[in-house]
Amino acid sequence: MLDEAKTGGSVPAPRCNWCSAPLPSDHEITCPACGATLLGDGDTSVPGLTAIDAEAILRNARAAKGKPRSRLLGWISGEYDDDANAPTAASGSLSPPPANVRREMLRLELEAQVANAQAEVESMAADDAVEEGRSLEPHAAEAVAAPAEPAIADADHPDEAPPA
Repeated sequence: MLDEAKTGGSVPAPRCNWCSAPLPSDHEITCPACGATLLGDGDTSVPGLTAIDAEAILRNARAAKGKPRSRLLGWISGEYDDDANAPTAASGSLSPPPANVRREMLRLELEAQVANAQAEVESMAADDAVEEGRSLEPHAAEAVAAPAEPAIADADHPDEAPPA
């Protein structure tokens, strides 16, 4: 392309130095697209490009007043309304759970407490065995005395008696 310009080949179309819009000729004084001064000592300020466009700033400031700010920006600037964005709770969302759910929660909590107690007992037995230097195998009498499961009623059938 540079070679074509040197040899007199096709000459590229003139473009505005500011916005790169194509110009009708090389001798334009102002750009028809952006209004920038191209030749001469005319006004070199182009609003929004080389100078601040005060009208555009005022237009944007007026338009921004209508838009709600984010809660964080409103809180920082001190312009916020607590009641406008307050979410409302759905009806029944704060009510206690039904009875069968509460029973299941209690059953799980009791199972966790029993498991923690059994683990603590086993840990204490292991510590004692290590201190005395004996083996960790359970004695026959201790294995028979330990309950297999806690005696808790079934959450789905509370009227039935627990297995013995």
